[in-house]
Amino acid sequence: MQTQLVLGIPLGGNKGIMATNELPTRGNQRGGPGWWMDPEGAWRSPEDWPEDTPPLEGWVRTDEGRWQSPLAQAGQLDTEKAGVDSVEAPLRTVSVAPTESTRRSRQAQADRKAILTVAGVVATTLALLVVALVLITQAGAEDIPEPEVEGAVIFAAETDDVRQQRRVEVAAEAPTVARAQLAQLTVRSSQDDLSSFDVVRWTAERTDCVDVSEQVLLERSQQPVRWADQLECVLDGGRWSDRYLNSTIDRVFEADVSPHVPAAIAYISGGADWSQSTRQAYLTDTDHPATLVITAADSGHNPRNQDPSLWRPSQQSIWCAYAIDWVAVKVRWGLNVTTSERVALNEMLDTCGSPESSGADLATTVIDPLAAPTIELVEELAE
Repeated sequence: MQTQLVLGIPLGGNKGIMATNELPTRGNQRGGPGWWMDPEGAWRSPEDWPEDTPPLEGWVRTDEGRWQSPLAQAGQLDTEKAGVDSVEAPLRTVSVAPTESTRRSRQAQADRKAILTVAGVVATTLALLVVALVLITQAGAEDIPEPEVEGAVIFAAETDDVRQQRRVEVAAEAPTVARAQLAQLTVRSSQDDLSSFDVVRWTAERTDCVDVSEQVLLERSQQPVRWADQLECVLDGGRWSDRYLNSTIDRVFEADVSPHVPAAIAYISGGADWSQSTRQAYLTDTDHPATLVITAADSGHNPRNQDPSLWRPSQQSIWCAYAIDWVAVKVRWGLNVTTSERVALNEMLDTCGSPESSGADLATTVIDPLAAPTIELVEELAE
């Protein structure tokens, strides 16, 4: 049978019976649970406890008068064969001091547990950040309208043969119509005064990702336009014609969208008294294709924002289209002209019958009835 030792029990000592009837103090447990000190100062094992009350729970007195533990009673402890002067206390009372290697092992396990805990917290935090970033990105992308340029009707590239034929017929009559409209425009006699012209107030306000410039570029591109960076509102691809230079623009950053009749000319032609809402309606007028034009950036188109009496495109072949569109904008927005401006426009319209003229621009020809904006109505909406 295996003999278990209670740590701290002396391996020898006086086992005499207590000489007095005084009950030993249970607090004197130097040798382990149940050990006590007799009046002579010797430590005694639980087996030598003198009274009828057992030194520990479960112990019983043998016929020889010695106390015996539960394990010894069950035949699992043979102190005589082991040759030691102690008895095993119940297992629940035994405590063994950890060795150095045990302490190091426990410390290593604690360290690993702490590292795993920190790693788990970091991984969870990173996962939450990634999920949040994805949600924010998706939410931002949903707020930006996806351009549907694949199925859009492209100016000057109408596929409907009937409508295209009507467009050609209307373009042929456009010079005559423009000359008649020009004759009805009010001629102002006052000198041009740009001293109070505020460029900032006459700049189109950006309200969302797809502002008026992006909208015009998307609608008039001759090939699909894509987003280079939808979150940053950056377009890429596309192709546009610069009719003033008879060239093609195939890079977005090289395209410039601006009013055909410059803001400064609109200002001195009757727009000085417009409200802010009317000015913005003019600068963002995408209902009429002649109001806003696409040109190559920094190409020298009307660099000083002048009327046709002071600046005209260098290519006379497009003077006809240029004058027709200029008159259309002036009529649409109720603007006036100067005497010299009207003379210059008539001269440009005279070239429409020339064999070298390209005639009216099909890209800006309106074949369906198009109502002119009512300035009073625009101002009422602003109020």
